This record gives sequence, C-alpha cells and structure tokens, in this order.
Amino acid sequence: MKIRFLNKTIENRRFDYTPMYYDERKEALRNKKELYQRMKSGSLPENEKRQLLRDEMKQSWSRTNYRKSQEQISNFRIMILILVLLGLGYFIFNGIDDVDTIVKKIW
Repeated sequence: MKIRFLNKTIENRRFDYTPMYYDERKEALRNKKELYQRMKSGSLPENEKRQLLRDEMKQSWSRTNYRKSQEQISNFRIMILILVLLGLGYFIFNGIDDVDTIVKKIW
C-alpha cells in the first residue's frame, strides 16, 4: 500500500486548448485577391466594381490623412524642441543672471 499524501508532487494541469487567431489584414487581402480574380475573369458586376473603387479611394485618403497628421505632430514637437534648446543656449552663453530681467520683460 502506497502512502500517496507524503510524496505527492504537484503536477501541472494540461488542457487541450488551441487558441484561435483572427488576422483582419489577411482576411481583407484574401477578399481583395478574390475580387481581382473575379474582375480578371469578367464575372464581376458593375456595382461591385464601383464599390471596389470606392474602397480603394477611401483607404488611400485615410492613409494620407493619417500620415499628414503624424507629420504635423512631429513638426510641432521638433519646433518646440528647437525653441527650448535655443532658450537654454541663450541662458548658457549670457548667464543665468539675465533670467530675471527677461522674465520681467515677458510678464
């Protein structure tokens, strides 16, 4: 007779679980390939051709707007950084004693 409770080791529980992964980009690519194959074969109706053109234009516009907004944000950050560095350089070369007079002129 074995005394199980004295030498019982803890074992990991094992589950039979395979996670599902959905790739939206891959799905869209597959749909586009299918549409282009149907367009090549000539079995694509006129309304689906129009919808395909609309989707392509919408994607290009959205990418352009996103890129422009990111460029504007980046340029704004660079300008602020340049102004801060110029201000620090001015105070380093002219001394910190002039800070009081400059602050009084600004306010």
